[in-house]
Parts: sequence; C-alpha cells; structure tokens
Amino acid sequence: MIALPPSKVRNEYWIHTVNSNPPHPWTERSGKWLLFVPFQKLDQTWKLIAEETVAGQLGIESKAATAKPNPIAKNSWIKVVCVYTYDLSDVEDVMRVRKRLRTIGFEKKLSYKTDQATEQRIYSTGNNRVSLFFE
Repeated sequence: MIALPPSKVRNEYWIHTVNSNPPHPWTERSGKWLLFVPFQKLDQTWKLIAEETVAGQLGIESKAATAKPNPIAKNSWIKVVCVYTYDLSDVEDVMRVRKRLRTIGFEKKLSYKTDQATEQRIYSTGNNRVSLFFE
C-alpha cells in the first residue's frame, strides 16, 4: 500500500490511496470529506482511512497531508486527510461515506468540500465556510 506513513514523507505534500474496485468513475462533481487531525495522530488515522478506502468501504480515493510544510496550511500541527466521493449530486453516496466515517470513529462534524471549490482556491476563513455539507 504505502512505503512510508505520512509523518515520514517530506518530499511530497500528499500521499494517496485508491478504492481497489470503485463502483463509479470520477466526475467533474467530485468532492471530499475533510478530516483535520493532530500531527501526532496522523499516521494512525491515515492507516485506518487507507485500509477502509482500499477495501471499498469509503469513497473512490483518499489522501493525507504529509510532513512536508505546505504554504497553504493554517497550522503545521494539524493535518488534513481527504476522503473523496465521485459525485456530490449522489447525496446518498456522500452520506454513506460520512456514515462509515462515523462508524469507524469520526463522530465530530466534518466538512464536505467540492473539488471545484478547491480548484478555484476557495478556502474557509473565519466564519465563512465553503463546505457544501457540515455533518
């Protein structure tokens, strides 16, 4: 799966894993659940998310921020793990992934952001959220 845990990767901003048998192809309406985790919990969080993704229990792909300092990160001690869904208009699938995240221990509210917002470099600031869902 992955040679190094994200806390040990310093030459790339992200590491990825994919669903081994995705039921749907990517669409231009893809999006992701954002999990913000303390750096000291990054590796254990990523291991769980990566295993669930490969097994087809989550979305079509997941990625985790690494130890490489990212200029757009607000806090170097908080890292993001993204769990992608193929199409935000398939709300049933988006919420299925959220439900699975709750089942495996992510019970706090999570943000769901469209890839289009990310491509347009639109980020949350203060009370201004760009999340499509906050569940």
